[in-house]
Amino acid sequence: MPTPDVTFVPAMSQDRRVRVYRGNRVRVRPDHFSGPETFNGMEVDCYLLTTERFLLLCDTMICPEDMAIVTQDIQGEQGKRPLLVMNSHADWDHAWGNSYFTGEHIAPIIAQQHCHKRMESEKDQTFLAGFQREYPNHFNSVTITPPTITFQDNMTLYGGDLTIELFSAPGHCQDHIAAWIPELRLLLGFDALETPFPLIKDVSGVQDMFDTLEHFVRLQPRHVLCSHGGTTSPAIIQANLDYFREIERRCRTLLTQRLPTDTELVGAASLLGYSLEEAVAPSPAPSTSPNPSTTPFMAGPTTTTSATSSNGSQAKQQKISS
Repeated sequence: MPTPDVTFVPAMSQDRRVRVYRGNRVRVRPDHFSGPETFNGMEVDCYLLTTERFLLLCDTMICPEDMAIVTQDIQGEQGKRPLLVMNSHADWDHAWGNSYFTGEHIAPIIAQQHCHKRMESEKDQTFLAGFQREYPNHFNSVTITPPTITFQDNMTLYGGDLTIELFSAPGHCQDHIAAWIPELRLLLGFDALETPFPLIKDVSGVQDMFDTLEHFVRLQPRHVLCSHGGTTSPAIIQANLDYFREIERRCRTLLTQRLPTDTELVGAASLLGYSLEEAVAPSPAPSTSPNPSTTPFMAGPTTTTSATSSNGSQAKQQKISS
């Protein structure tokens, strides 16, 4: 069985209705299963949104044991309100905890309709089988469990005090969605946003990623949470969009001169003269610009108590024990 390492991170949200949980893991390498190694940056966040009418758990991390810890931690929050679950997309680190929400813990799971297709595909089953073969102690408890409620473009959940607008946000992958809470001007970007940059899995997602990021800009959020990167600042949206626009600009410039060979395309960073070091280097900005990695999520003075420890000091992280 896996040893869950799930942390409640109150410093990421000072509104008691938005709880951030972070999973930290020994790294596994999904590309070639070469064996586990320590990886200090392997983190994934999930969120609990508490409304007057229901609780919504956004993503289920990598295994049902993760969800057992989270649901145990929130028992006092739920009362008689139903618990709903959603998947931002079908990737293993976001949806392999779904099977916890079957049987005695059954709950509806909401996702974009292609997420259901992905989870039922032979490709995803083979992918899981590879993990279970190489890392039985970590993944033998995982059963890929597709969502039970799906939508195509958008779906709105009315919680009374909070409205949660789920909408298609492809680019990272076809089934990716995001969540917008207008009352808080909070955007949950999941893997469509990342520090330093989100991943586009294949060429078909390039234009989708531009469209998604431009949609995020138009929302004008005050706060942003993403699954990897530990940021709450909306500055990450423009930073990610600028990165892809710069790649596009350099590609267009190159194509006016010549067509690159297949061999050159393997080393695209060198071909474009745009290394990762250059891409992540801080650009000149006014001193008032928010730092996307340090700005806290503050919903206002009336909702700040949940981020303060019992002795009155600001909490940084709280380990949850199983």
